[in-house]
Amino acid sequence: MNKLCVTLLCIIFFNFTDAQTTKIIQNDLKKVTVDSLLSGFSTYQKTHPETAKKYLLALLETTSSSANKVPAHKIHFELAKIHSALRKKDSALYHIDIAIKETENDVNALSNNLYLKGSIYYAFGNYTKTIEYYTQVYEIAKQKNDRFMQANLDHDFALIKTQIGQHTDALQLVKKSIAFYENLAQNTSENQHATAYLNSLMTISDIYTNVHIDTQENTKNYLDSAQYYNNIAIDKSLQYQDDEGFAISLRLKGVIHHEEGNFEQSTTDLIKAEEVIQNLNLQGHLVILYLYRGKNYFVTGNYEKALSYFQKTETLIHKTETDFPFLQELYILMAKSYEQKNDSNNTIKYFNLFHQKDTQNDNLKQQNLEKLYKKYDIIAFKDKINALENDLKEHTYTYNIILGCMLFLVIGVIVYYKRKQLQNKRNFQKIVTELELKKEKKAASKEINISEENVSKILQGLHDFEKNELYLKKNCSLSFVANKTNTNSTYLSKVIQVHKQKKFIQYITDLRIDYALEKLQTDTKFRAYNIKSIASELGYNSAESFSKDFKRRTKLYPSYYIQKLNKTKS
Repeated sequence: MNKLCVTLLCIIFFNFTDAQTTKIIQNDLKKVTVDSLLSGFSTYQKTHPETAKKYLLALLETTSSSANKVPAHKIHFELAKIHSALRKKDSALYHIDIAIKETENDVNALSNNLYLKGSIYYAFGNYTKTIEYYTQVYEIAKQKNDRFMQANLDHDFALIKTQIGQHTDALQLVKKSIAFYENLAQNTSENQHATAYLNSLMTISDIYTNVHIDTQENTKNYLDSAQYYNNIAIDKSLQYQDDEGFAISLRLKGVIHHEEGNFEQSTTDLIKAEEVIQNLNLQGHLVILYLYRGKNYFVTGNYEKALSYFQKTETLIHKTETDFPFLQELYILMAKSYEQKNDSNNTIKYFNLFHQKDTQNDNLKQQNLEKLYKKYDIIAFKDKINALENDLKEHTYTYNIILGCMLFLVIGVIVYYKRKQLQNKRNFQKIVTELELKKEKKAASKEINISEENVSKILQGLHDFEKNELYLKKNCSLSFVANKTNTNSTYLSKVIQVHKQKKFIQYITDLRIDYALEKLQTDTKFRAYNIKSIASELGYNSAESFSKDFKRRTKLYPSYYIQKLNKTKS
């Protein structure tokens, strides 16, 4: 009998066995003891979540029995986790809401339930809701001085920050938590500490990879760091016998090899990771895996094969309701692949989806950034104010309340006048500084020590430089402009400072932003570009630098400006 026949018979046998097991479970679980149900759930929890769910539902039916000592909220908690893993958001939220309601008076259990609800929202890409619930948990953790939970939340906020492009901030948070986890993992044998340490290793590796992808600078440094932490994660996942962690680390290894340009090794890693993920039935983890398998074929010119994996990725996105910002890359890759196949309809379709996702990502950053940067103490203070208002409704005005209000009022008045004095001081200083600058400019003009003839030549050179839009070049340094205006860097810097009344960097920045404002107003094709492409057209090395300069100049984000222009021009 050949190997293919043996394989097919094995598949048929195991499918038949699994079907029979499921049928037995469905028919006989009502007769099983509570201890057996708990044991069954524990057995299938990692490998067969659907089967584990049946044990939990059977356990839930016995909650009224005196034999069952498992609280209902714990069963709903586990059901929520399983439904989230199975990508059933509504069911996951249904069970965790029951658990939250049943633990309103149990701070420890409530904290865990709120945390899981935030994690469910994160798994489905709703960061605003995630932040809302994580913030509630953070406040409870602070009150209890629960450093482990605070470290968990630092790690989770890092995940959100890296999803919306705030990689530097994300690195600071995850570095803070990773040292804490490492110490715990070394000094205790608790499984949750080992898992937290492993997760932080994978997260920091992922962030370093994203920094490389976003900046394309210091490639070796960033990818070496990503590889370093991921290798530790692979070792630890084997040590802890964490199959899911091992699968994610293998997948990340494939991503890092792709970014290094080692596409063959990347594909090998991703195939190994897929085998583990499929065995664990963790469909959500296949989205990034399929995306990168497609990218490996795309960069080597095999567009047919690339599209097959991109289509798998898109199918999984809809099936698992996955919606992460990085998925906009999928649509531009599909558009370019279809373009190579001369399929105009699909090229246009996926380019429009890419543009739509790009706009959503810009809006996502603006909506969530402010929430992430707020101090948690402000939220806690708001809760205290709400509590005070409730007390005022329920109780009469007592001496303590009046005294408290008076103290609050006095503090408010003091703060107001202090702020007023500070603002007046700043305004005065601003006037003094402006006068000093004017004096300096006049003095500099007199002491520039450049002949009028040379100044005229440099100014004419700058006129030609601006007219030819050379400020859009990526290498637009002081020496570059000096060369184009036939002078030296020292003379050029002095002339710009005196006659343009700006430093060189501000001079170039203003030219670029002025160009962008006019071009966006008049050119619909330019408005259709994503922010990264616009930044590149203007000579910027990154979209973030362009956005900062644009915001500093106009007080608006470029994405908002473009959105408003499109509405007014339509």
